[in-house]
Amino acid sequence: MKHRARTATPARRTYYDAVSYRRWVARQIGPRRVGGIYRSGYSGAVYEVLAVDPGPRTGTWPVWQITVRILGGTRAIEHCTGWEDRDRVLAEPGEEALRYWAEHTLAAPALTTSPTAGALLEQRHLLDEVAHPDLTAAFRALAAA
Repeated sequence: MKHRARTATPARRTYYDAVSYRRWVARQIGPRRVGGIYRSGYSGAVYEVLAVDPGPRTGTWPVWQITVRILGGTRAIEHCTGWEDRDRVLAEPGEEALRYWAEHTLAAPALTTSPTAGALLEQRHLLDEVAHPDLTAAFRALAAA
């Protein structure tokens, strides 16, 4: 009986519908944040999140969407696949994600023409510094001494 009283007016019904929609979208997006790196439990693909559009976008499908790029790829992909229990957070946005991206890129074979999977030979030393900041600082201290 109480629940009906809370949503009896059209304004209250609209408010509760909007809150319900925001909660549903938050569950679909899950812990994904722009700049973070995640692994899909379905395909096993490792991807970084470029943008999150929680919507609502009236009259169009999907009502929310997320833009990602597979690590090592160059193409941005938009989709509305919800977060599942099998999905994993690999690196939070910020320095942790930058280090993970650098390590992933360094693990790929060095390229000489196009940076689609690994880094160009000229870029690898910079990525190595990003991936291993403590080791780089130790080498700099030794070089100064």
